[in-house]
Amino acid sequence: MRIGRTLPPAATPLSLREILCGVRAFFSGDKALERFEEELKRYYDMPHVFLLSSGKAALAVILSALKETGAGRDEVLIPAYTCYSVPAAVVRAGLKVRPCDIDPRTLDFDWAKLEEALAGGRVLCAVSTHLFGLPADVERLRRAASRYGVAVVEDAAQAMGGEAGGRKLGTLGDVALFSLGRGKALSTVSGGIILTGDARLGAAIGRITGALPREGWIDGVTALCYALVLCVLVRPGLFWLPKALPFLGIGDTTFEPGFGIKRLGAFQAGLTLGWQDKLARMRAARLERAAVLERAGLEVPAPLGGALANLIRFPVLLEDGEQRRWLIEKSEAAGLGAATAYPDAVPNIPQLRGMAACAAPCAEQVAHRLVTIPLHPYVRMRDLEDLLGLVRESYRAR
Repeated sequence: MRIGRTLPPAATPLSLREILCGVRAFFSGDKALERFEEELKRYYDMPHVFLLSSGKAALAVILSALKETGAGRDEVLIPAYTCYSVPAAVVRAGLKVRPCDIDPRTLDFDWAKLEEALAGGRVLCAVSTHLFGLPADVERLRRAASRYGVAVVEDAAQAMGGEAGGRKLGTLGDVALFSLGRGKALSTVSGGIILTGDARLGAAIGRITGALPREGWIDGVTALCYALVLCVLVRPGLFWLPKALPFLGIGDTTFEPGFGIKRLGAFQAGLTLGWQDKLARMRAARLERAAVLERAGLEVPAPLGGALANLIRFPVLLEDGEQRRWLIEKSEAAGLGAATAYPDAVPNIPQLRGMAACAAPCAEQVAHRLVTIPLHPYVRMRDLEDLLGLVRESYRAR
């Protein structure tokens, strides 16, 4: 167990001022929620905005709304390497997971295999994921999906504040979602956002969310306690403490389709006061650190190509699992925050074996070779130099 300065793999700092704004909102009814919704509508130029208790809750609601008009279609096409919350939300919505292998060079779909995955008349929608904040090719997916009458869900859970081709991520698909969880581009401890410009889909989502309970005072107090803990313990000088407690599950990835779905509480909405400025500051800080890594010779799997990405972590694809194990061990010993991401490809999730049968060799390779480097504001330039040194040394050690 390391005791001393330890970088979290991802972090979005919360201040005491923001927490006080959340407390005030908790006692002021729905004003903060209404303010946040209106600000999101203006910022994204979207007529329909909904606030949910989590990003996976947002995705489950979207899928449930699409299911209403799906004419018997029951499959959701997703990348075979993605956050486990995505297939969990598919199962939660009563639909079937259909994975499609990915291209390790981009972490996006393997386009040669996509057409086959879309064919068959069972696919309800396809999920385009901006993994770690890297912009996916949503337009290409929309062109392919339109030939089969398939809707495109833009999973921008990790990409709030990013842009591609001069357009904001979250406005490229038929419907989109963001996550406001810990370590995301913008964090309110927990929460999710749905955006859509489709009137019919917006009405369906509105009916579903209107029947959901609002997070109550117990949820608000829990979120307040969590926010206070994050405000203090996410700092590198103290992060070693929660990381050393195994029952907290820091960094664990689990498949849990039985999650609750509620509308967002007022406390979390209160934390978003001034969110546009904070989002821009966080993006600038992350891009500054990403630029240092790129200038030193590291390349993200998907070239940014002029996109204004809000990277929450910098992904690096190493040669093999042995090299990754060596790098992670050295980083852990030095408290530098390098980390793995999702432990395996979606078809290999134990609860989905047989249900989501699919050959996904490239997704499996990525799961065993990918390492991420932290980019949040707590990362110093010296930390980046040390991390770069470890990456170079890992090649020599290999």
